[in-house]
Amino acid sequence: MTKLHLALLVCDTPKPQVLEKHGDYPHMFSQAFAKAVSKQQQQDQVSWEYFDVVHKQEYPTDTSRFDAIVLTGSAATAYQDEPWILKLISFIQEQMQQPNKKKLVGICFGHQIIALAAGGKCGKNPKGWELGYYEISLTPFGKQFFHTDKQVLRLNQVHQDHVTELPIGFQCLATTSPHTPIHSMVSNDGQCITIQGHPEFNRDTVRILLNLRADAGVISRDFADLELGKLDQAGPDMEDTWLVQQFIDFIQGKLSVQID
Repeated sequence: MTKLHLALLVCDTPKPQVLEKHGDYPHMFSQAFAKAVSKQQQQDQVSWEYFDVVHKQEYPTDTSRFDAIVLTGSAATAYQDEPWILKLISFIQEQMQQPNKKKLVGICFGHQIIALAAGGKCGKNPKGWELGYYEISLTPFGKQFFHTDKQVLRLNQVHQDHVTELPIGFQCLATTSPHTPIHSMVSNDGQCITIQGHPEFNRDTVRILLNLRADAGVISRDFADLELGKLDQAGPDMEDTWLVQQFIDFIQGKLSVQID
């Protein structure tokens, strides 16, 4: 039996309509990881501690107690000079400089924060939103890294910002080219793995967010209806649980970067 103890850096609170039906980020992530462990039919146990890095700006004081640090998504802009965001980037940079490196897993906003902390760049995507169900193509390196014949990962997306420049010392694992060329990445030193998509979001969560943004005029109703249709027509299986299984394997050191 493997016991994993993870720190979740909570970078946002979901919209009230999502919170009421599907819970907060601690609930979503604990459920997603529990489902992945259950589906693997392994005896792994995952426990969590949660840190509000936005309002309380709290962080683990002793990271040696954790097997990995996970960063959630956020409606915030990763490249804004907000004090809590700058503090978060600084904390991640400190983790990257430690001799005993803790694994770092970044989701959406967390993906962008890790990229910025490592010297990459982020910005608003001129091609607009990825909001709904999308198929993300694994790069040849990504297929090799994950030891899979899968061509695509089917994931829910909620983002307008993206990583525009891969940090030095990182490899691209997946892309929705030409929209989001750097959709997933891994560091050569085996510390960091990130994804722009949301494996913790279920279909109904994305459905709620599409309608909320359309009602608020953030996206057009035509765009929302198109994406809602894609979401409804998607098959029963996505790669969300599969991807979380890969994260668990990465944290356990079962996936390693090999550069030819």
